[in-house]
Amino acid sequence: MAANPFDWSGYFQLAEELAKRQDEASIRSALSRAYYYVYHLALQRARDNGFSTLPGEGTHRQLWRNYSGSPEPDCQTLAEIAARLKEKRERADYQQQMYNRIADEIPGMLADARDFTDRLQRLNPRHPKPASVRH
Repeated sequence: MAANPFDWSGYFQLAEELAKRQDEASIRSALSRAYYYVYHLALQRARDNGFSTLPGEGTHRQLWRNYSGSPEPDCQTLAEIAARLKEKRERADYQQQMYNRIADEIPGMLADARDFTDRLQRLNPRHPKPASVRH
């Protein structure tokens, strides 16, 4: 019997829980979990439409190019939201110095993740279509 696929919405629920804490580690983790929630939703949608990665370049870069290069404006908007989330996630995951005003990032990050989810759900299921991506 095949196992059920992992439900990535648990990452978003965890992000919301971690965001309520006051310590920097929890807040950094909340930013990271919110991004990865969006990433995995977008990746599954892209794969459902025939997206596959090629060796030699990171999966994240290829995935977001699949959205940003789409002729569908809603895909481009999703890519813009994802870029904001990814930049914040990278700062949270890799910046060793104190992340000034990190707690101020949380409301916008969670709102962006919700907005991304809503927009992806409203997007025609045939998008993004890898064959239509501009290179």
